[in-house]
Amino acid sequence: MKTTKTLTIKNNKLLLCGLFFSLFLLSNTAIAQIQVKGIVKGKTETEIEVLNGASIYLKGTNVGTSSNKKGEYNFPQQLKVGDVLVFTYLGYLKKSIKIKENTSTLNVTLIEDDNQMLGALNTNKRFKSKRLKTQ
Repeated sequence: MKTTKTLTIKNNKLLLCGLFFSLFLLSNTAIAQIQVKGIVKGKTETEIEVLNGASIYLKGTNVGTSSNKKGEYNFPQQLKVGDVLVFTYLGYLKKSIKIKENTSTLNVTLIEDDNQMLGALNTNKRFKSKRLKTQ
């Protein structure tokens, strides 16, 4: 009888350990992995156009992609709920979007940045170099 009691105790411990590890493994797979794709467009004062070569990256990492000629992108990594994607393009304001549970397609429109060109001031004074002339 003693052997029977020790076997049931060992079986119960094994069963509990097995349940614990299976719950642990299932909880990791229960976190939603989301594949995100979409189109990136740019809005100017006169029109909305697709942006070829817009950068899309996961905030805080080096993982990213860029849009094609049609403005389409397909993010190379599965994302989790709460991750933040950053969309950038030269001459447009940066946009950050937090991934939600039902997000699989993100169509983003970037707004044109108010760029002011830097250049020489308009003046009638001739420029004179302060460098020494070497012969």
